Amino acid sequence: MHDRDRTLTIEVDRTLGAALRALPDAAPQPDLWPELARALAAKRRPRIWRYIVPAALAAGVLLALLLPRATTPPPLANEPTATPSPATTAPTGANDELDALRTRSQTLERWVAAVAAHAPQNSRDLMAAVEVEDLIGLVDVQLGASRDRADALPLWRQRVALLEDLATIRGSAFAIAASDIDANALDTSFNRIN
Repeated sequence: MHDRDRTLTIEVDRTLGAALRALPDAAPQPDLWPELARALAAKRRPRIWRYIVPAALAAGVLLALLLPRATTPPPLANEPTATPSPATTAPTGANDELDALRTRSQTLERWVAAVAAHAPQNSRDLMAAVEVEDLIGLVDVQLGASRDRADALPLWRQRVALLEDLATIRGSAFAIAASDIDANALDTSFNRIN
């Protein structure tokens, strides 16, 4: 190739062009996406044992919990009931005491709930009240596990005693709050007179 001024002379290399044209056409690489998609789908495929084993364990636990209830038939209406054994029967005096303790417990619970909603508490009284409430909770768990009325009677006595302690703790704060209110009322009435 020559330029206009003929100062630059470039020879055209015809052999290079011929060699490039002689090369075979380049084909694109094969598509890798289908193989990659299959590999990812195989990894994501849920393995059935991941779901069956926990489900089987849960079903076994549920069956173990419900089987005793399912195997014990309920008593029929016209079927005679068995007389309780003397070991599980409490004397009538104990039944009366148990009923009285239950009634006392309910009364104390209502009173404590009513007072607790209105009385301010200092931190020591709150801590003591929480400890007594925890003890009442433990007695309730024991009451739930007791099978006879004879075993339940000392637990009910303990529960009522703890509720009385809780009522004393809550009531002392209520008495202090009430005496502060009365003292403020007396101060304002005394100031009006003078």
